[in-house]
Amino acid sequence: MLPLDRDWVDAELDFLRNLGPRLTGSPQHHRLVDRVAEQVRALGLPVAEDRHRFTRWDLTGAAGLSVGGEPVEVASVFPYSGTGRVTGPLVRLRGPVPRWSRARGGIAVVEVRNRELPFAEVVRVWGSQQPWEPLAHPLIPATIAGLGLHRARRAGVRGVVFAWRGLAAEDARGQYVPFTLPYQDIPAAFVAGEAADAVLDAAARGRSGDLDVPATLTPGASMRTLWTTVEGTQRPDETVLVVTHTDGTNVVEENGHIGLLALARDAVDTPPRRTVVFAFVAGHLRIPAVTRSGQAATRWLRDHPDLWSGPRRAVAGLGVEHLGARAPELLYATTPRLRDLAAAEWPGTRVSRPSPLIHFGEGEPLLHHGIPAISLVSAPIDLLSTRPGDHVDPDLLHRQVDSFRRVLARLDDTAADDLGQVRPAGVAAKAVAAARLAVALARSRRPSS
Repeated sequence: MLPLDRDWVDAELDFLRNLGPRLTGSPQHHRLVDRVAEQVRALGLPVAEDRHRFTRWDLTGAAGLSVGGEPVEVASVFPYSGTGRVTGPLVRLRGPVPRWSRARGGIAVVEVRNRELPFAEVVRVWGSQQPWEPLAHPLIPATIAGLGLHRARRAGVRGVVFAWRGLAAEDARGQYVPFTLPYQDIPAAFVAGEAADAVLDAAARGRSGDLDVPATLTPGASMRTLWTTVEGTQRPDETVLVVTHTDGTNVVEENGHIGLLALARDAVDTPPRRTVVFAFVAGHLRIPAVTRSGQAATRWLRDHPDLWSGPRRAVAGLGVEHLGARAPELLYATTPRLRDLAAAEWPGTRVSRPSPLIHFGEGEPLLHHGIPAISLVSAPIDLLSTRPGDHVDPDLLHRQVDSFRRVLARLDDTAADDLGQVRPAGVAAKAVAAARLAVALARSRRPSS
C-alpha cells in the first residue's frame, strides 16, 4: 500500500475551505461533485449519475430579529423553515409540547435546552468496552424542537424564535440544524447567550418583535449522486459498497470523498477480487427530498438493487464520513467479525454496535438492508456549523483513511460467510431500548443532591 499523498489531501481540504458550505444542490455543491467526477475519470473509471429534482431553500442575506426596534443577534436560521418578514407580539411558550394556539398571530418564543443525553443508551458498544459518556449535541434538541413547527403554522403562529439554553453563543452561531425535516412554511430562527436572555425577557414583558428570514424557494433545483465501479477479478458478482455524501456545511462535514478517492486509487492500482462500488451520495442535508425514511443512501440503494441484491450481491460495506473530526471517533461495526476487524485496524478506538433505536450516518442504510458494514461518523459540536474554523485534524484524517484502506483490503480477502450476518432489531428489542432510554433520560434530569 503506497503512502497517502499528503499534498493531494491538503489540496482537497483547501478546496473545501475555499468553497465554503456545500448545501444540497447549491452551486458550491455542484462544483464539488464536478471535481469528484473529474478525479474519478482521471483514474480511468466510469462515472454514473443520478439527478434528483427538488425545491431548494436558500438564504439570500443575513436574518434579522428586533425587539422594540432594537436589533437582537440571530445565531442561526432554521433550515427550510420559511421565508419573509413577520411582526407580532412575542409569546413565551413552555413545556415539551408547546400550546401553540396561545401565540396565534404572534411570534412564539420557545426554550431549547442542549442538555447532556445518556448517549450509552443510544449507541451501544461491543463487549466490555467503555460505554459512551453522556453527550450534548445541538442537532438532537433542535430536531426535537422542530417537530412542532408544522403545528405552530396550523395554529396561526406567524414565526418562531428558539432560545438556546446550555449552548454557548459562539457554538450556536451558524449551526445548520435541524436538517431532516420537510419544508415548514413558517419563518424560524435560533438565538443564544445574551440574545436568548433578551428575547425571553421581552416575551415575558409582552413586547413585540420583528423576525426576518430572507430566503427564496427554487422549484426544480437539482442534486447529483455519483458512483463508480471497479470490477472484481475473481468474484465480480460479490460487491463491497463504499459510501459517503457530498453535501455539507464545512471542511469536516463532508470530506468523505477524500477517503473514497484514496480507496478507488488503491483498487485501480491493485484490482480487487470482488467488485467495489464507490457511491458519492447527495441529499444528506435534504433527506426529505430523496427518501421518506433512512439516510440519503437509502434512495441510491432503492434505485440500484442490481448492485447489491441481485444479480450482484453486496457482502460488505463501508461508510466514510467526517474524516479528521476533532471528537471521539464514532466507529460502527455491524457484526462481531467486523468488530474484530475494526478493532485491529483502529487500535485503541471504541467500536460501537448497532442500536435498536438509531444508527447515525450514511452507514445506516447498509445496516437496514442487511449489508455487514464498518462506518465512521464522529460528531463534534461544530459538525454542522457553516462558519469557517479549525474543523479537521490532518494527522487523524490520514490515520483514518489508511485504516479504511487496510480494512477494504482485508474485506477483499475474507470469505463472505466469515463477515457475519446483520441481525436487525425486532419490535421487542426496540421497545426495551426505548424504555431504557426513557428511564435514563428521567434520571439525567433529576437534580443532583
